[in-house]
Amino acid sequence: MELALHGGGKVLMSAPQQKWHGDNPAVAQYARFAGQDMAAITDDAGAFDLLYLGFVTGGFPTIDAAKDAAPQFARRVLSHLSSLIDG
Repeated sequence: MELALHGGGKVLMSAPQQKWHGDNPAVAQYARFAGQDMAAITDDAGAFDLLYLGFVTGGFPTIDAAKDAAPQFARRVLSHLSSLIDG
């Protein structure tokens, strides 16, 4: 089976991957992981959460701690999604 990007996929993958940006970094920053958006954002208690593909992990004391954990979180989410596919 060949794997290729279609037009929309090319757009998603052409953006810088794992490069954080945001107008208010004390509140939220965003990056792409595997072509999909991830957010590092403050929670109601003042800690930081990571949101990716409908999943969340949190309790990070700083946004930098959340961003440091982001690659591992993305891998865990993608691994979990892969495990949901039978066959």
